[in-house]
Amino acid sequence: MAAALGIDLGTTNSVVCVSDGSGVRVLPDGDGNLLIPSVVSFHPAGDVLVGHPARERRLLDARNTVYSVKRLIGRPFRSPEVTRAQERFPFELREGPTQGVLVAARGETYTLPEISAFVLREVRRIAEEHLGQGVARAVITVPANFNELQRSATKAAGRVAGLDVLRILNEPTAAALAYGYGKGSRERVAVFDLGGGTFDITILELAGTFLGGDDIDLLVAEKMADAFLEHHRFDPRQDPQAYERLRAASEWAKCQLSVEEEVQLRIEELAYGDGGASLDLTFGFKRSALERLARPLVGRAFDVCEDAMRVAGIRPTQLDNVILVGGSTRMPLVREMVAEYFGREPLSTIDPDLVVAHGAALQASALAPDRPSVAPKQLAKVALKKVSLADLKAKNARRQELREEAAAALPAQPAFQPP
Repeated sequence: MAAALGIDLGTTNSVVCVSDGSGVRVLPDGDGNLLIPSVVSFHPAGDVLVGHPARERRLLDARNTVYSVKRLIGRPFRSPEVTRAQERFPFELREGPTQGVLVAARGETYTLPEISAFVLREVRRIAEEHLGQGVARAVITVPANFNELQRSATKAAGRVAGLDVLRILNEPTAAALAYGYGKGSRERVAVFDLGGGTFDITILELAGTFLGGDDIDLLVAEKMADAFLEHHRFDPRQDPQAYERLRAASEWAKCQLSVEEEVQLRIEELAYGDGGASLDLTFGFKRSALERLARPLVGRAFDVCEDAMRVAGIRPTQLDNVILVGGSTRMPLVREMVAEYFGREPLSTIDPDLVVAHGAALQASALAPDRPSVAPKQLAKVALKKVSLADLKAKNARRQELREEAAAALPAQPAFQPP
């Protein structure tokens, strides 16, 4: 029987795992990458790029490259979360006919389940290539505070990607499963999840907020923009593509400073001056400077922790363990603050970027034997290729069919009620 996948459909990156007789395995892409960027780019040739090729296009074509939209799925267009996203994303968001969110790119519009389906289809392709067989079943994880509409939208995205979704599993539950909890143990565990775009703390109840590595990247990007403005008298924030390059460089610097004390960056041709002269940015940054910037922001996570502790009726030191989830927990500052708050060193023996997918794979393995195999739908592969006009029309007609299928699977969008 074909394997069932565990998929962590992440804000920044996605991960796919399988649990079999040899244990839990993370399935890499053809280049050995375990993390698949949750990025979709619409190429001028009419093709769709997903993952690493799409992330590279973000530096060249930010307006037609979509990323970090996971937390907007299932939300009304006029909600505060979408309003904030419009201020920070270089790509265009529009209101759909049912008050949902559409992404506009190259003269077309796409629903958010469609964007997620592109990522899931690529994840499935990677898994099938690695396993050497077709895959049709999966468990997909979502944040614990996703509402029913958001869960339905995620499940619809899975169906559009040709997957039989066995279960929509809460991310903190998946992380706990990966460490062996949930098998009769009465221990109380906190799951501290600081990802690319969001922060969640789960104990007995959950509180969530828009806070994550993206916010730290923005702080560093602002510093870089200020330095460029002071040196060249040009503000790169006026050019969305230039600012997007700064944000990408900021993310790289943040990651490097998790293992190094200082980094040096050079971004060439960030802008052009008189006579077309290239204006470059050279920027040095120390871990201590990053920590000074990030500490107030990370501190907000512990305000959320306090709220969760109050609801649960316990104190941090009464917990038996703390599990780290999300790439941003690699920052030494975050680990230090977590250890100080909870009075113990957190668990991170499983890679924080991979732990949710591990748990999803274990759940998929437990569910799969009782479920019949479903033949995967015939959907186009994500690839860069030339297409004829006739092929393009046929592909657009097929995409419209898939969109109608996704829409039919979703409940009606509730009308937005201003606070």
